[in-house]
Amino acid sequence: MSIRSAFLQSFQALPATAEKQVFLLAVSGGVDSMALATLFLQEGLPFEIAHCNYQLREEASDLDEQHVRNWAQQHAIPFHCQRFETKTLSAQLKKGTQETARILRYDWFRFLMQKRQFKAIVTAHHANDNAETILMNLFKGTGIDGLTGMQIIANDIFRPLLSVYKDQIEAFAKEHQIAFRQDASNLSDDYTRNAIRLNVMPAIEKLFPAAFQGITTTMSHLKDAATIYHDQLDFYKKKLLIKTSTDIKIPIRLLLSMPAFKTILFELLKPYGFSSKQQNSLLELLPAQNGKMVLSDTHRIFKFNHHLVLTPIEHQQTTFCVIQEGEEFTPLDKGVLSIATFQGSMSSFPNDLHIAYIDKASLEFPLLLRHWKEGDYFYPIGMNNKKKKLSDFFIDQKVPLHLKESTWVLESNQRIVWILGMRLDERFKIKPSTTSILKLVYKPN
Repeated sequence: MSIRSAFLQSFQALPATAEKQVFLLAVSGGVDSMALATLFLQEGLPFEIAHCNYQLREEASDLDEQHVRNWAQQHAIPFHCQRFETKTLSAQLKKGTQETARILRYDWFRFLMQKRQFKAIVTAHHANDNAETILMNLFKGTGIDGLTGMQIIANDIFRPLLSVYKDQIEAFAKEHQIAFRQDASNLSDDYTRNAIRLNVMPAIEKLFPAAFQGITTTMSHLKDAATIYHDQLDFYKKKLLIKTSTDIKIPIRLLLSMPAFKTILFELLKPYGFSSKQQNSLLELLPAQNGKMVLSDTHRIFKFNHHLVLTPIEHQQTTFCVIQEGEEFTPLDKGVLSIATFQGSMSSFPNDLHIAYIDKASLEFPLLLRHWKEGDYFYPIGMNNKKKKLSDFFIDQKVPLHLKESTWVLESNQRIVWILGMRLDERFKIKPSTTSILKLVYKPN
């Protein structure tokens, strides 16, 4: 099948909605995304472009941005660009560079989706990417869903090139003389996906020249098998998950009577954040004494009498939020932060700790909203620019432990701006010279 035919056929997977017609294309400047943009242009489909500059490759990152910007201007396509301090945020969040970049771009894409009401976020993932994803899942340990790969449409993300192979994209780009940028980091095996792409797949293809096609065929069969699998799994969920107002219980004796109960237990708990790496620990709960527990990021499960009891972890379910300039609200675990900008200055302020008025010019976007941690410090307003550790501030304010654990701080370029609901930092207060004010309202549930 030609790349154009595969591209057009993929649109059959989209839900029919008349009110949203414009697509948001994620375009990096590489051959895949530039070919994708060219296909949208050739077919006369309405779209806008979103480009992320992660500022990881100095001048090369800026040249990527300029290349995509020039292409958009040449073809009169609306262009959106966001620059990220990726290395700084990666260190703050204690996550890998690639994971941080992925979080940042999809947060921003969904912000644009909310603001502009696009039909879908469109990415240039292709069949080779999908095969690599399946191998990565296989090596890490996964269930049947992890072996079915990415979907053409899932969670507002549309992948119209998912059935197209890399060599088809490169041939299309050559035929149509599509200019693109080569990311030098793609030639390094520092990242897991690149290592599989550069080292593992070439070795496999030496033994099995049609490896990508074979993985794609297997994936198609597994998708059909997964449909049957989940139909049967729904039957077991109805029998085994006993939901109350506060928790979910799984009868151990009934579970053990089921065929393949180990796999059933894994699938029952996967939606609650438990991974395949925890499978043995979960199975050890079955014969354990009362109180033995296993934790995921969001839930705990423990043995009590003849049941496994599943309950949510109420604090720190969300570890951070990235706030882009122009966002109007951010949902939190137990509340919401609303954001508004207005021009002018202020001489008096309402006596409400849940409202902060900030000199917008003193901020650097994007802002980071996160839970406080040991070692944090700020300059509390009203203390003559004296530095204070948050741990000491909480002691002075007699903040109870359960409230301290769930306290949020707003950060701008590694400087704490506001302890939500408690105190503003002196460096960000309204000044006589202030002309633009950011109003933040924290509404805890």
